[in-house]
Amino acid sequence: MPVNSNRHKDLIRFGVLLLGIVLLNVFASSIVFRLDLTAEKRFTLADITRDFLSGMEEPVFARVYLSGDLNVGFSRLSDAVEDKLQEFEVYAGANLDYQFIDPEGADESSEEAKAFLSELGLDPVPVFEAREDGSRSKTFVYPYLVFWSGEAEIAVNLLENMPGQSGAENLNSSMEVLEYKFTDALRRLLAEEMPRIAFLEGHGEYDEVDVVDVTDALSRYYQVDRGNPGASPEMLQPYAALIVAGPTKEFAENEKFAIDQYIMQGGKVLWLMDGIGVTMDSLQNTMQTVGLPLDVNLNDQLFRYGFRINPVVVQDIQSGMIPVNVAPAGQPSQFVPMPWTYSPLLNTNNSHPVTRNVNLVKGSFASSIDTVGGDLNTVNTPLLFSSRYSREMESPVFISLAHVEEQPARENFPQSHIPVAYLSEGQFTSAFLNRPVPPQVSISHSQRRDQSVDTRMIVVADAAIIKNEVHRRESSNPGIVPLGYDEVTRQTFGNKQFILNAVNYLTDDQGWMQLRARNYRLRLLNRDKVANEATYWKVVNIGIPVFFVLLLGLIVPFWRKRRFGKESK
Repeated sequence: MPVNSNRHKDLIRFGVLLLGIVLLNVFASSIVFRLDLTAEKRFTLADITRDFLSGMEEPVFARVYLSGDLNVGFSRLSDAVEDKLQEFEVYAGANLDYQFIDPEGADESSEEAKAFLSELGLDPVPVFEAREDGSRSKTFVYPYLVFWSGEAEIAVNLLENMPGQSGAENLNSSMEVLEYKFTDALRRLLAEEMPRIAFLEGHGEYDEVDVVDVTDALSRYYQVDRGNPGASPEMLQPYAALIVAGPTKEFAENEKFAIDQYIMQGGKVLWLMDGIGVTMDSLQNTMQTVGLPLDVNLNDQLFRYGFRINPVVVQDIQSGMIPVNVAPAGQPSQFVPMPWTYSPLLNTNNSHPVTRNVNLVKGSFASSIDTVGGDLNTVNTPLLFSSRYSREMESPVFISLAHVEEQPARENFPQSHIPVAYLSEGQFTSAFLNRPVPPQVSISHSQRRDQSVDTRMIVVADAAIIKNEVHRRESSNPGIVPLGYDEVTRQTFGNKQFILNAVNYLTDDQGWMQLRARNYRLRLLNRDKVANEATYWKVVNIGIPVFFVLLLGLIVPFWRKRRFGKESK
């Protein structure tokens, strides 16, 4: 009986232990516990991301095409994508699933993947690598991900490609923005209703064809309208943001009041204004022109908000190119690209979400901006500025195409980092403070505000930043040049990305754009040490472990012999 009793107790203890282990596993599976030991917390999702994923109600499926036989850099990016999707899956649960597909594989699904990506306009990216024998190999990768929900789909380009950065830096930048790109795509995919934005018209602003490329990009996020609010502040209230793009005619006081009260109620505005009235079109026929101040009756309003657009033209050694005919008279035309200092390539503020990892922005006859008033209720941040070697030309400015023949010298460009675009955030004072309501405006005293709620605006002293080139304008099928694309140098500048980020930031009341500001420190090997000390470190890394194994192989038998040999006597 005692033996059976002990055995019975042992079975009960084992059963209790087994039940406890099962219950512990069930309890642990319901708790999300993840420890991120990286300095940048690169594996930790933002609170806003976790809340969004936890609240997803519709299933989403993702296919990642960055797979297969990849080099070291793209393998790291592929691993980072998988890590991020795993993090997303933890909080989204069964509402998110994903699959990796190799478009360069040999099976039928690979061919289907290529055809599908081609339909979406997602072309492979060539990768060139040097071999040990000095030759170069060329392979193709597909750095794309596609999200599906029902019949809707959104593609994500996983690769950031900033000119001037090394391959390692571009791949690191690509990893930094994965969380933002994924949440941005998922929010658009699952959104039930698009917010509305509007381009203002009626004051000589750019025509629809002049901004059609950026309008198409914005239409992926917003319902884009165009119109003139007239004297009605209520007409602007449904819009999340307004875009004032290149006005050349004066605003009436009642129109200014409508915009002002829109801002006072929390509205956001992207101002794209010219300080000097001159364009490249004015040079095509006369070869020379004079730039005079352009006043559209908004200077007093912007001054009240804290800005002054100066009636100057910024020249910059870091500039774009224009084609110049260098053939002698009577000979066939021979066009050569020449620097055009009136087209500055503006630097971006890499520490702000709007302009982080955005390529140089191409300007045209840009002016400068001063902040004025010292209003403590707003915070101003420069977004675009000239290079180290630039200068301001005060009006009237004589401009001639003959200037391209002059070789710019750095000593003639003594100014540095002239601001061309500012972001302002906070509470703005009404431009109509202590002023009567303009005629033809119907608004009650209780509706009028003299101090805004917290809001934002961006002021850019170069309207051409948003303007795409148009060929055959008067034809039924005009040719649209993508915004930011330079037909002379065949480079694509950051104009479109800047405008898109600017509008997204203005309308972002939840903080999604802050995900673009994540910074992963790139820890590269010291190339000098790699070249000079490679053999030493190879010996250290291989020799020391082997030495310890051999040492243990000698010590352990000796120790066992001494210990167990004494016990046997």
